[in-house]
Amino acid sequence: MIWNLRRTAAHLFVILASGFLLFTGNALAQEPTPAGDLTQTIEDAKTGFKPVTQDDVAAAKSTLQAKLNSLQALLSNGSSENEQAWKAFLRWDDLKTQLSAEKPDMRTLEEIYLKFKGSYAGLDKKQVVAARQALRTYINLAYFAQVDQYKQQFDMQIKTLSDAVKRYETMATGDDARAIGAILGWFEQGEQVPDALKMIRNKLDQPNLYASVSRELIASGIRRPVDQVNPVHEIILGTDVHGTAHMVGDVDVNLVPSKNKGLIELSLTGTVTSDNVGVNGPATIYSTGFSTIGASKLLSVDQDGLTPNPSVAHANTSTTFNAICARMRLVQKIATKRAYQQKSQAEAIASDRTEFRIQGRFDNETKDLVADANTRLKEKLYRPLIGRDEFPDEINVSTTTEHLNLEVMQASQSQLAAPGPAPPTEDDEADLTLKLHESIVNNYGETFLAGVKLTDEKLVELLQERGAEIPEELQITPDTDPWSITFDYKSPIQIVFDNDTVKIGIRGRQFTRGDNEVNRTISISADYKIEKGESGTLLTRTGDVVVDFPTQERLGPLDLTAKTFLRKKFEAVFKQEIVGEGIKLEGQWEKAGTLRISSLAVTPGWFVGSWRLEAPQPTAATATTSVVD
Repeated sequence: MIWNLRRTAAHLFVILASGFLLFTGNALAQEPTPAGDLTQTIEDAKTGFKPVTQDDVAAAKSTLQAKLNSLQALLSNGSSENEQAWKAFLRWDDLKTQLSAEKPDMRTLEEIYLKFKGSYAGLDKKQVVAARQALRTYINLAYFAQVDQYKQQFDMQIKTLSDAVKRYETMATGDDARAIGAILGWFEQGEQVPDALKMIRNKLDQPNLYASVSRELIASGIRRPVDQVNPVHEIILGTDVHGTAHMVGDVDVNLVPSKNKGLIELSLTGTVTSDNVGVNGPATIYSTGFSTIGASKLLSVDQDGLTPNPSVAHANTSTTFNAICARMRLVQKIATKRAYQQKSQAEAIASDRTEFRIQGRFDNETKDLVADANTRLKEKLYRPLIGRDEFPDEINVSTTTEHLNLEVMQASQSQLAAPGPAPPTEDDEADLTLKLHESIVNNYGETFLAGVKLTDEKLVELLQERGAEIPEELQITPDTDPWSITFDYKSPIQIVFDNDTVKIGIRGRQFTRGDNEVNRTISISADYKIEKGESGTLLTRTGDVVVDFPTQERLGPLDLTAKTFLRKKFEAVFKQEIVGEGIKLEGQWEKAGTLRISSLAVTPGWFVGSWRLEAPQPTAATATTSVVD
């Protein structure tokens, strides 16, 4: 192997894709897509009501049955034990019972639908996805076909939408965003006014995550010297050549400008020096070879993952004859003459074979790295998103000569993304820039935390995984009561960015402590001032942690006890001061140093941060080692 490409490139793509990192720069900030006057669009939608008929429900059931048949075929391909296990998990028999019923039970169908949705391996299979989406459509239409006064509800939703959009276009707020998203989702579930919904989303939904990573940061984990010694055995023009080749060079990374995909070029430049002994009949030829070499491998990055392009290599070989020996002087003379006559042709053959070997090594290495990187991408990011039908609506990758960029827009059927473009970046030469709209945090919080139960043990486990010290208030002892909070289905995480501040909150629907249980909406939040510290982001809490029961006007004794208990616990979670110490890189990127924050801006709805590489402290020089595993 020329260098340890497999590991480093796999790490690179995880950084690029997870987190996707997700990368973009100023060039990707766009003006909202013109969509006309939304007031008139909503007004025109009033006449677009379409009743949901039993024929619509029957058609949806027929489509669902076809998708279930395809899923049945997939399950039948495995063992009977596996098939039965999956059917038990998906409540297959219960689903069949409901589909054969004259009037299916909506609650049971919703429970079954949730079994088809999640992060488990297999729920991202295309047959499962198709069945899940067909089931969702059938449930929606079956429900709306049973709704009394559906037209009146439609008219009320249109009025509420019109008022909320007018406010939102004047000043975008989280409350209006949630209201508009919920109404749009309600219309989509009933398959109402699709053209109007598309125009509204074109105007109100913009990318809510931008990031950018520099070529230098990418290269810092891959750039390395090459120092490799290999045996030589070639037969060139009838001469059997043996020897030793010493390759010295450098591996680097370049970015190729592209507007619709990321293009990463892995390059190798260097020289090969060889000491050779060739035997051709009675003559022995002692020679030294010198080759200048170069190779490149272009990797494409888009929403489907990493794709390699064919390798390209070039080599230019020159040969010096040190001695040509034979027992007979005449043979030596003939061999010398012939060697010089064939020298140019032999050098060309050697160059071609060197190019072929380098291309083969690039291609062989790339097969493994692409498979590894795409597997990591699928397992760490895509599978849980596809399994929940929450894959981003838009993923756009691009590159300039200095940055790899990606913009993402994510909003589910009942959510909105960002209302407009991100603010500009203050540090254009940063190695890492992240522009984060509060909507992507809140949207994905609802995707992954809705209905999840957080116990005291799980909270401690999460803190330990981060290497954080466990505060005394959160430590579990035989004398402490076990407790838990179950996240609400709507807005379980609430992040609000404002001018140099952020509000961090969670919403629960159930709280337990020992044998006591409180089944009410619980809101827990804290306000922080955000500023750029000496080595990282500094968050300073302003005020106390707030615990509230927003749907409860009067609190009983059990509510007050729970409120006091949760405030004490979450004051340990929402610390008075949170100090960032930069981003420490891992794996092959560790040697590049630490990313230190260079600029920070928090404006209504947006967090914009940039980081620059800080080189590590110099250490004692070490000998150059081979990059071959």
